[in-house]
Amino acid sequence: MSSNMSFPSAGHHRHDPGAVANGYTESALMAGFREKIEAEFEKRKHSFISDYDAENNREYQKRIKPRTGDVIADFHMNAAANKSASGVEVFISNNADPDSKALAKELVDGLAAIMGIPNRGVKTEKQSQHKRIGILNKPGTAVLIEFCFITNPGDLKAFLDNEDKIAAFVAEKIIKYDKNK
Repeated sequence: MSSNMSFPSAGHHRHDPGAVANGYTESALMAGFREKIEAEFEKRKHSFISDYDAENNREYQKRIKPRTGDVIADFHMNAAANKSASGVEVFISNNADPDSKALAKELVDGLAAIMGIPNRGVKTEKQSQHKRIGILNKPGTAVLIEFCFITNPGDLKAFLDNEDKIAAFVAEKIIKYDKNK
């Protein structure tokens, strides 16, 4: 393959705000983060196709055509009734390939260190509230990142205070695992 491709997704859209807490919506935060990732990719001349803010996940999945070797990264924030719930976790497919597992491990370890919040580990989609997450089952390397708990003011601050550093780190890791370079 002659060109690399990554698929960054904000995870939610205008009609599905995701979690809402502390004056923020998950969809708005992750759309802004996706834009930072896109800027990092552009700086590195790395090809990507992202979701649109008015597009739901099903529409995005129908539109994109990842290949083996490409990287899909879906961006989210956790929420919990317990405002002290804290940490970063990364989900992978129940049948994740070695690259998905390795990328997820590097991401969760690095993000926990950057933000100084607990590392909740790498988890399979069956350990999620959904049991199966379609975006994780597309061809290529795929991860779903839950950066922090939007319901925890400390977690949220750690994310916002380090957002540029997080974007550079995540972009670097995604590019590292793109096998179509």
